[in-house]
Amino acid sequence: MNMTQARISINGPTDLLTTVPLLLGFTPQHSLVIVGLVDRRLQCTFRVDLPGSADHLEHLRDLTGQLSLNECDECVIIAYGEKEVAEASIERAASRLFNAGVTPLDRLRVDRGRWFSLTCDKPCCPAEGTPIPETTPASCEVAVAGCYAASDRAEIAEQLAPAPPGRRAAVERAVAAALAAEADLDWATQRSQDLHAIDHWLSTNTLPGPEDTAAIGLALGDLDIRDYALRRIGSGALDANRIDLWLWVARHMADDLRAPAATVAGFAAYRFGNGVLALEAFEAALKASPNYRLAQLLMAALQAGYPPASLTNIGTAELEAAASEE
Repeated sequence: MNMTQARISINGPTDLLTTVPLLLGFTPQHSLVIVGLVDRRLQCTFRVDLPGSADHLEHLRDLTGQLSLNECDECVIIAYGEKEVAEASIERAASRLFNAGVTPLDRLRVDRGRWFSLTCDKPCCPAEGTPIPETTPASCEVAVAGCYAASDRAEIAEQLAPAPPGRRAAVERAVAAALAAEADLDWATQRSQDLHAIDHWLSTNTLPGPEDTAAIGLALGDLDIRDYALRRIGSGALDANRIDLWLWVARHMADDLRAPAATVAGFAAYRFGNGVLALEAFEAALKASPNYRLAQLLMAALQAGYPPASLTNIGTAELEAAASEE
């Protein structure tokens, strides 16, 4: 199961607030989070930074387009941070969403482990706030689906950090040896070896050594092989989309060979429902290769708020060919 397949039962603010860090992939701070709903079911979750102060609300990013794209009719607005800027941001977002036809069902502020309601003044929502527990039945459901919350964004970015120099050097040597060996292979034999490498490592729960890491990284440089890997991910049959494998390969490849593996890692995270990790992976791919087209396309889709289920056509070379003709 992954987050695009999970059906999560949310019963009140406490359930929701223990679940949001898992949905985002990290514990938000100084953030505005909007949870989109369709027929009272959780549909999507988006986060943006709060402005520096309540006097700079013009810098608060508008998320109405993303919720409309996901066909949300209702939402819950949550701000994490100091009272003045958090509450002002909530009201600005609520006005935008209401005008766009998305009804805010609740408005919550979180600060120092407690939550405060902006819409309820009954004893169930005391003025001093309510402690947020570590877990609830809803957060356990999300954890079972394979999600976890990093302490912050930096911890997520660290998953794309280059591997230790010694391991990267070993892979670079293996890359050089593989390229030399490929010179003696015909196209069909090379293609067969590349497909076998992808299939073999998708059928295991382990991570490859230097030679196999090099083989996978080089294979993903072939658009047909890369797209085959994307289709395998899109099938939903892989445990956690083997995000660990793609991240491992991306971290070990030299800068000029990193973009394909990082893009595949981002796609796997995107399809799994981890938009923050996907964003980090696409940024890593574009840092290595600024013109890598698939990373550009997926980055744009993610930032626009396209749901993971909309990526069914990814994995075909025709998609990039059509985009390049625009």
